[in-house]
Amino acid sequence: MAIKVGNIAAFDQNPNIGIGLSIPFQNGASNGNDPVFATNYTTPLQIKYNLINYFLTRKGERVFNPSFGSIINDLVFEPNDPSLIEVIQKSIEEDIQSFFPVIKLKKVSVIPDFDNHIITSQIFYSVFSSLNEEVEFNIPL
Repeated sequence: MAIKVGNIAAFDQNPNIGIGLSIPFQNGASNGNDPVFATNYTTPLQIKYNLINYFLTRKGERVFNPSFGSIINDLVFEPNDPSLIEVIQKSIEEDIQSFFPVIKLKKVSVIPDFDNHIITSQIFYSVFSSLNEEVEFNIPL
């Protein structure tokens, strides 16, 4: 009997086995009890951290995978105008479609704050077509 992989989280079958790490890493030396590497046990949570890691990686930064990463960090010194907002939004949408096929993208919002020189990006998506997730990150310009 075949299993429809798109409808279940294949790695979530054993709740005691971690499937990835959370970022940012914690400082375990502060009280001695916290682990340095917090473990993720669910696929949707790990996909969220994979998205964050992807957009924090510059395109060309990975030696054996130069197409991995985002161009967003390269846009830091570009003029903060409406055309930049469109470039960022299009880049996020194309990157998610190319590198994260398990994600169903619902909406990408790019919100400029011209007074504080910050652009906030919000990514609304679902994983396995039943969970609604959101990732938000700021780009200082």
